[in-house]
Amino acid sequence: MKNIIQKSILLLAIIGLWSCSDFLEESSQDEVIPSTIEDLDQLLAYEGYPRRDFTLMPYLNLLDDDVTQYITSNNAKPVVTKYSPLYLWGGRSVENNENMFDDFNNLPNPTTDITSIEVDSYATLYKMIAGCNVVLDMINEVSGESETKKRVEGEARILRSFHYFNLINLYAYPYNAPNAPQGKAAGIPLKLSSTIDQNSVPRSTVAEVYAAIISDVEKGINLLTEINATGSKFRIGMNAAHLLASRYYLFMENWEKAAEHATSVFSTPGSNLALYDMTPIDYPAAISLGGFPYPFTLNNSEIIFYYASENEYQIVKAEYTTECFMASDALRNCFADDDQRWNGYLCPYNEERDQKKLSKFSNQLEFGACLRLSEVYLNRAEAYAQMAKAGQNEYFAKAVSDLNSIREKRIKNYSTQAWTSSTFNNNAENLIETCREERRREFCFEGMRWFDLRRYGMKSFSHSVDESTSPGDEYSVEIGTASSKWVLPIMKSHKESNPALN
Repeated sequence: MKNIIQKSILLLAIIGLWSCSDFLEESSQDEVIPSTIEDLDQLLAYEGYPRRDFTLMPYLNLLDDDVTQYITSNNAKPVVTKYSPLYLWGGRSVENNENMFDDFNNLPNPTTDITSIEVDSYATLYKMIAGCNVVLDMINEVSGESETKKRVEGEARILRSFHYFNLINLYAYPYNAPNAPQGKAAGIPLKLSSTIDQNSVPRSTVAEVYAAIISDVEKGINLLTEINATGSKFRIGMNAAHLLASRYYLFMENWEKAAEHATSVFSTPGSNLALYDMTPIDYPAAISLGGFPYPFTLNNSEIIFYYASENEYQIVKAEYTTECFMASDALRNCFADDDQRWNGYLCPYNEERDQKKLSKFSNQLEFGACLRLSEVYLNRAEAYAQMAKAGQNEYFAKAVSDLNSIREKRIKNYSTQAWTSSTFNNNAENLIETCREERRREFCFEGMRWFDLRRYGMKSFSHSVDESTSPGDEYSVEIGTASSKWVLPIMKSHKESNPALN
């Protein structure tokens, strides 16, 4: 079967965004076509699902306002230099970020024991989209049970929607950007079949891409619901699909649909999800003391679906071998003293230092990046708060309740300090801001903050740089409000292959 998958992928699942005639002439002689739904199921697992041997967007944590750079030894200066094109959104003195990924790749790795991260998310995500396209194009051409076909098609549609969601939030302005509301900005190429295009594929608008995302996720949910596909932590099921749908609608500011899909997670038949209770755990002051109780492990009941390895966050992990990046003061100041996430999520490696870094996922866990139940609560809380702002006052208390549901599992003795509507003076704006702060605490260093900052209006902030242990070489770089640097660049090689991207 592995041979079938590899050969059919060679023929059919090559990204059809650029002219590929030379490749097809070379590989079409080795054509093997899947003939059963089991073949397609394995093909989807191999090419449509993210795999543990690669990362998706491991640079995102260097872009937002939760991170800051530091230096304790001049030996780390090559690391500062290596990551500066990413951390500074293109570099210290550049007017745009057009070459940030190419410049990063062209810089040498600082040491032999540090593996450089992969920054070509464009190629990675479109490759998985191609795998999904093959499955969807062939689903009615293969033999097999109808129920299995519905599951495989449903999974493929949800996965394709997820990959496109990530692409559109990397390489285009957000859906309701101040300078291009309602998705009017240029987006990304939209490729929904496995046919090979002989011409360049132009960018669709942001709105057109989101329309395809919503179409896929809704169709996928219907298919999975028909057969009660619960999925697993490694395969898409109804819960993961509804969570993603709530995220998509949240980013589109369709608050009612975001709340509807979040609520559906709680009513999914057979669901045994529960928020992870951090309050009884005694988190040590440092990971190096041994026996650190990492919050998110395979048996954690809050995790719905793993979508990438723990290496997705390696640059900001406490165990990362090179010291260079840690939690910013703005992030550190978000946590109250009795919030267990302070040391559970951000524990330093060494006790004698105060460098707060990511400690959510163990190195022994091959997967780390995941969809979690806490996002369901936070998506719905924010949607409810926005609905209350629009005049539907009955949703104000519901938003507060969702926030309390998370906080009582994260903060010691929370029953004595639970929030009520009066905590916010019944002011929806205050509640919305609190939802965003809670989201920041809960998902710090999980790659979500950059996307959130974009949809919050792309407000200006700065990154500080210290190039050596000597005083006087510190400086900062600002990313301007709604500037072009909020849209990441597609690498030159792809623009050369597809001139319509320019």
